[in-house]
Amino acid sequence: MIKKIFLLTALISVTGLASAQSITEFLERVSASNPEIAAYGKLLEARRIEARTGNAPPDPFVSAGFMPGNSDEAGDKKIWSVSQSFDFPTKYLLQKKINNNTIILAEQEYSQARMLIMLEAEQLALDLIYNTRALNTLLERKKGYEVLRSAWGKMLENGEATIMDYNNILLELSAVSLEINRRESETQMLREKLDYMSGSDAAEIGYAEYPVMEVPDFDLLITEKSESHPAYLIPEIEYSISRQEVSLSRSGSLPEIQVGYGSEIVAGTAYTGPVAGLSIPLWANSNKVRSASAAADYSDALREATLMKLKSEARNDYSGIMALQKSVSEIRGIIESGGGTKYPDKALEAGEISVSTYFMYMKALYESEDRLLELENEYHKALAALLDHRLIK
Repeated sequence: MIKKIFLLTALISVTGLASAQSITEFLERVSASNPEIAAYGKLLEARRIEARTGNAPPDPFVSAGFMPGNSDEAGDKKIWSVSQSFDFPTKYLLQKKINNNTIILAEQEYSQARMLIMLEAEQLALDLIYNTRALNTLLERKKGYEVLRSAWGKMLENGEATIMDYNNILLELSAVSLEINRRESETQMLREKLDYMSGSDAAEIGYAEYPVMEVPDFDLLITEKSESHPAYLIPEIEYSISRQEVSLSRSGSLPEIQVGYGSEIVAGTAYTGPVAGLSIPLWANSNKVRSASAAADYSDALREATLMKLKSEARNDYSGIMALQKSVSEIRGIIESGGGTKYPDKALEAGEISVSTYFMYMKALYESEDRLLELENEYHKALAALLDHRLIK
């Protein structure tokens, strides 16, 4: 009977449910239906419209007047005029460039917000894979323990086993049942979060395998991030805008042009014709160029500091991922080389070890398996965060 028992309690490989959909398909649903992304899209459109304002000349100025004379001979005086002022054309061109870059900045900030939401959704999906795999493993372990409990119960009745051995099996079965309940609750919470993230019912999601993501060369990774990651691009755009603000401030020393048409009518005599004017900037632009230059210098220093920090963090994350990859490989190798329960099964069947010793080995084996599952999840989540720029389309 013991031999049959251990044939049923061999080392359980990590298995999972068939995947109802890939993570890529799920993320496409998140991108299309996530309510937060939709809200950020509305904000982006508002910022685009806002950035296109403020680059038109001021409104035309219309004036009219009626001034009675102090005698009948003087008569009444009537005046009216229409005028329009214009900044120097260079100012409009510079302002248009700033507006265009402001729109680009808003788009990058939208991309960053969207990317963070997509990354959160991806990591939740990775957690679901982990919980699914862990839950399936626990369910298989529980089946094995139930077989042991049934068999040892009969052996106890026949005087072939002790009550302590039987109680040991009951304790292990109870611990596994409690962990299964916890995992089932965690899985349900993850599904509810995924429902919200995708804006739809995610009940059919049943991921079993992690997506294949290779660790790229670090230099290639930094090049990719520098070219596409919003966190790397935003400081560059902000610095570009600050330099254009300096040029715009310098254009404030250029004169303002005013043109119009006016008329004066006095005692049957009318004077009508075009008028023109020119403002002479003396004080209005005082210190504005210096202020804009100082702000641009700060933006430049902040850009350099931000990019250095981002690259340093990426290198640290990269090193951490390589260490996780090595740990996963080592633990998997140890588990595979140990032969699972093959040798302990034979030893217990031959009476060479006790049930307590057997369960001590099983605990160590299962702890290694659980640690492997945890490290695999940690590795894939860290790698997903490192490759977050690939979520941008």
